[in-house]
Amino acid sequence: MGAASAEVTLYGKLDAGVSVVNTTNAVNQSAQIGSGNYEGSRIGVKGSSDIAGGVKGLFQLEGGLGATDGSFTNFGRVATLGLTGSFGTVTAGLQWTPYDSAFNDGLENNGFAPTFAAFCTSIHCDAGNATVFNAASGNGNTKNSIQYTTPTVGGFNASALYANGGDATAGASSSNYTGFGLNYAAGPVGVQFATESLKPVTGSTVNAWIMTGSYNLGMATVFLGAEAADAAAAGKSAGYSASVSVPVAKAVTVGLGYATDTQTSSGLSDGKINSAGVQAVYAWNAATALYAGYRTTDTTAIASDVKLTTTKFATGVRYNF
Repeated sequence: MGAASAEVTLYGKLDAGVSVVNTTNAVNQSAQIGSGNYEGSRIGVKGSSDIAGGVKGLFQLEGGLGATDGSFTNFGRVATLGLTGSFGTVTAGLQWTPYDSAFNDGLENNGFAPTFAAFCTSIHCDAGNATVFNAASGNGNTKNSIQYTTPTVGGFNASALYANGGDATAGASSSNYTGFGLNYAAGPVGVQFATESLKPVTGSTVNAWIMTGSYNLGMATVFLGAEAADAAAAGKSAGYSASVSVPVAKAVTVGLGYATDTQTSSGLSDGKINSAGVQAVYAWNAATALYAGYRTTDTTAIASDVKLTTTKFATGVRYNF
């Protein structure tokens, strides 16, 4: 009876196309047919049901798909249970962090966005701690976590998340993660600020923050971002980004972006990442879009004078259901 009264939605995204990726001094492949060049292919199911007094129960399961080979490992993107009501929303399980929301939603990231290449460095990259993050899927989402999001009042809401790695030893406490976010959206303006702190069992605690903003000018939408991370003895990183999305025809949108990140470590020469990207998207109908894009990234590691350049060109189709 409970299942029959629940509102359940099946949804997904399929993205398939052709890409060419080349890196300096590497063995490069020819053109490849693959999945997720513009947006990651996925499938999910979510639902809610009334409990009592305006409180609803929530669930969501979402996993990545291989649109060109049919692969599906597990629900490695989202697996949560929760409650929502006038008090806000509480969710527990495998879920995205406030930092992820500011990074991905605040900058409208996609497979050609330079922020993906520039902002995830060796100092700060969520998938680096497998006990807290779902590293096996390549995602930066947190396992065994609990998150609270306030109701939205005057365009503002806030969120807080905690995850524990459950990997304590006789001489050290478990790794753990805390994240906080503050968001504002009203009219043409959107601003998101988030912090995160990852404490491993051994090694340096990583503290990071990110701030993103967008403004819809009508003729174009401008996106700005800034971030910094500090891993004590392992080093620091800081970067910024700027991008614009321009509707150039009734169903065609063109995006341009640039991002840079500088990595420092005591006594060593700085590392640097510079990336630029462009994409064009044709919205064929409400569900189907055709795309083409290009991204180039120059990377110089800390204590190195060798610059590696990676370029990516891809075109394909994305279908939402």
